[in-house]
Amino acid sequence: MVSGFLDRVQAFYNKLDKMDKEREAALVWVLSAALVFGAVMVTGTLTSGFHLVDDWEFAKYVDWMTLENYSLWDCLREAVGFDITIRFRPLYYINRVLMAYVFGINLTAMSVVKAAEIVAALVALYYCARQMKCNMVYAALFSLTVMVGYQSPVWWKLGPQESYDIMMFAVGFFFLLKWLSAGKRRYAFVSLGAFFLMSVYKEPFILLLPFVGLYVLYDGMKGKRVTIPHLWETIRQRLPYLLTIGIIFAVEMFLILFVIGTNNYSYVGLDKGVTFDQYVQVWSKAAGSELKWYVRFGVLMGLILLTYWEHAKKLGWEILLAAAIILPQCVTYSKTALEERYILPSVLGYAFFFVVVGCRFRPLSGKRRIAYMLCLLLMLAAHGRVMLREAQYFTYRGESVRTMLESTLELVQGTDKKVLSCFSPNLEGNRTMYHWFRLHGYDEVFYWEEDEKKINRSFGPREDEQADYADIDVIVMYNEEDRHWCYEPSLDLTDFTERKCGTITMYIRNNQ
Repeated sequence: MVSGFLDRVQAFYNKLDKMDKEREAALVWVLSAALVFGAVMVTGTLTSGFHLVDDWEFAKYVDWMTLENYSLWDCLREAVGFDITIRFRPLYYINRVLMAYVFGINLTAMSVVKAAEIVAALVALYYCARQMKCNMVYAALFSLTVMVGYQSPVWWKLGPQESYDIMMFAVGFFFLLKWLSAGKRRYAFVSLGAFFLMSVYKEPFILLLPFVGLYVLYDGMKGKRVTIPHLWETIRQRLPYLLTIGIIFAVEMFLILFVIGTNNYSYVGLDKGVTFDQYVQVWSKAAGSELKWYVRFGVLMGLILLTYWEHAKKLGWEILLAAAIILPQCVTYSKTALEERYILPSVLGYAFFFVVVGCRFRPLSGKRRIAYMLCLLLMLAAHGRVMLREAQYFTYRGESVRTMLESTLELVQGTDKKVLSCFSPNLEGNRTMYHWFRLHGYDEVFYWEEDEKKINRSFGPREDEQADYADIDVIVMYNEEDRHWCYEPSLDLTDFTERKCGTITMYIRNNQ
């Protein structure tokens, strides 16, 4: 029975491998687009609107360029100039300003662009695996293992940088593999360009550059003993590429460490104020929550590979390559552990070892290969369920925000009524209120400061202007369904009528 099943699986593999390249490309692009756009359309994330997080920046840039009469260049200079004093991600803000310039506050259009990035990332990752001699099934599993799971909010959230960066890494790595196999110089130039664009979009992806250099050495050392003469010969043959990658890495790390500084990376690195027990607690919690399926199935797949001990112990290079991706990310996020979008790019190392290396591990056969494949499929299924759950919450939250914004605007537009926003300490929520209402012709939003029990404007040219609570007509705040909820503002709501908008609650003064 098992033998017959294996024969059918092998026949399926053989049939796929005989598919011509044009049909394969069409199939991969169509299925990737159907998966991504199907997911964001069916779950509703594509049209879910503002979410009181990073999206407020789009409203701010449109505010600058329409109400404040900033030119595009002024807006770019202001956004990038401020960010470069605290972080190193210049291309990220260039991208965001240009998106606002082209689309305004049409977040649906921006979500389409975001989904297109994910499609391109899935396809490029697939072809990376194909270049590393995986069959079509394993190549698809590699791509999906990287992109599906707790990290999937990068498919629809407009703030995270990881979707663009994983796309650029995959493009750069694909052309690196093409250069290593074909030797055509143009592939090396495209690869280096993609890696550079990746590195100036978000800082943790800079840490993938040493892996790139190490992979170049790994490819050159195939079939050779690891000796100094062999290593030097490989370095000498590929010195221009290795030198360029090394210079990009060194210059960017120098800028971050000695020019920009690391004071604004509070979640990054080791900290003397954090005890060893606290690190253990954080990572134990992550291993039981957002990393749980990687841990559980990783242990099972590792044990299966260890049953071929004599062969498994020869995987030193492959383990080193996976560690070169995973360990720097674990150190970077040591205080918070890997969660949601921060699982990228470390999952690349996990997928490289368990999918790509597992695919090429020739001793793996029979029932153990079936069990190994089953682990990969079950892990993907578990992460698919997570992805759908997160998408549904995201949509629900977006619809809540939209209902609140539109309902509030309907009540106050064309009047002198005042709105009180109680989203602090989430200042992004308050900033969304400020810019969104300004863009819709209303500028009487005030903000509640819980610690000082004070109501003021907080933003804009009249930021110090205060208001009496008796003059407030509409109050908006999170309720316990929202993940940003952390307290109930100490306000007397007896003269207000409650109107629940999903994860947000409106309070409307009676007799309005």
